[in-house]
Amino acid sequence: MRWTWFIAPALLAVMIALNPPAGQTYLMGDFRAFYCAGSAIAHGANPYLEEPLRSCEATAGPPAEPAFLRPVALPAPLPPYALLLFVPFALLPFPLAALCYGALMIASMTLAVALLQRVTGASSAMLNLSLAAITATVTYYVGQPMPFVFAALGGAALLARRGHWIAASACVALASIEPHVALAAIVGMLAAVPRTRLPLLLCGAGLALASAGAVGLPAFIAYVRDVVPAHALANAYEWQFSLTSLLTSLGVSISAAVRWGEVEFAAMLVLGVVVANRLRALTGDAAVMVIVPPAFAVFGGVHVHFQQIAVAFPAILYVAVRDPRVRAPAIAGLALAMIPWNVMGSSVLAGFAPLLAGGLGGLTLGRRAGIVFAIGAAGVVCSVVVLAALGLGPAPVHFVPHVYPPDALAELSWGEFSRAALMRPSAMMQWLRLPTFAGLACGLVAIAAVAYGDALRRVRAPLAALPVGSAP
Repeated sequence: MRWTWFIAPALLAVMIALNPPAGQTYLMGDFRAFYCAGSAIAHGANPYLEEPLRSCEATAGPPAEPAFLRPVALPAPLPPYALLLFVPFALLPFPLAALCYGALMIASMTLAVALLQRVTGASSAMLNLSLAAITATVTYYVGQPMPFVFAALGGAALLARRGHWIAASACVALASIEPHVALAAIVGMLAAVPRTRLPLLLCGAGLALASAGAVGLPAFIAYVRDVVPAHALANAYEWQFSLTSLLTSLGVSISAAVRWGEVEFAAMLVLGVVVANRLRALTGDAAVMVIVPPAFAVFGGVHVHFQQIAVAFPAILYVAVRDPRVRAPAIAGLALAMIPWNVMGSSVLAGFAPLLAGGLGGLTLGRRAGIVFAIGAAGVVCSVVVLAALGLGPAPVHFVPHVYPPDALAELSWGEFSRAALMRPSAMMQWLRLPTFAGLACGLVAIAAVAYGDALRRVRAPLAALPVGSAP
């Protein structure tokens, strides 16, 4: 099914057509922040401060950012070594830079699917269908760097399978463009494969040196000490899929929500490494140490968006392809988790959700499952319409920005905007988290079931043989 390679670019084209770049749009909105951070580094400025970020973002277009965002400095919270990727783009006019960056993202995602096809054993059609909606809407459209992470993790998994540990370590280090995603794979490799410890240590030292060279040692220290905690606080109010965001929307204090998010992230990371190591022992495939721990680490935590959740999909497909006993629940969970419901349920794109979910079900489980999945996806979309009609959607807000000094962290103005405009708890928004959480949980249970299913069956078998009322 070669046409499946064009689904994500086609969805991107539809989104651009619905939101023409000639007007105000969030097309390449996140890339705008990375572009301006790269420009700050190129000019010897600090890329994490209110200025020059805010002024650059307000004047970089076209496409022009929405007027309500112009008083806000959208932060670029990636580590300094990751921001170096954007320095060459910052030397170009923004429209040309956005076009080149978009083409690079599409090429990187194409490479990632080709690599993950070999890692997981899933067909390119299965991978393209499951990744298309998130890739097009919250990755390509806004300019998130997740395609590079997917490609790096796919390469690392394939190299790990072949025992090329130095090259695999270098690929995982490249994936740390998104540190909290790559960290789980790094911990998995460190825990299970002693031969990766020195290469990963050297890669980490190299990235630290690159960071110090990019922004200077004081700014690099300030990034770790000040920017990372400030970003966690600023985004705790943003509508996303972290435990921290969920707790703050339910009224939990921000400090407690962040602590619980950190604890839960650590617990899920450890669980992911344990499950991956069990799978490695069963299959003899070291690739699972790269793809499975991140799948568990993106369930909850402190800061998780749709584009990070998608990193779990290859691991879910890995077990679905190999074990027919978990295929149905794994694919059902994937069909729920693969749709960015808040984006595709509230626009003309809503019609694509049943097509994608039904297509995945039909391709993997048969026509009947495809029809059921399509009806289920249509039901979720219709629920958005019903909740909106009942007045249970987010209330409109009028954001009045404050002026922050040029040397303030960009997270201060962004945090104010996040609290005022993005944290709008409502029945609709809380409901829209449920399909994603449920789908991801179902996929993770399927992975764990493959890892420990035989052991559990061995435990249950003697118990089932005992007479009723007997003690084991």
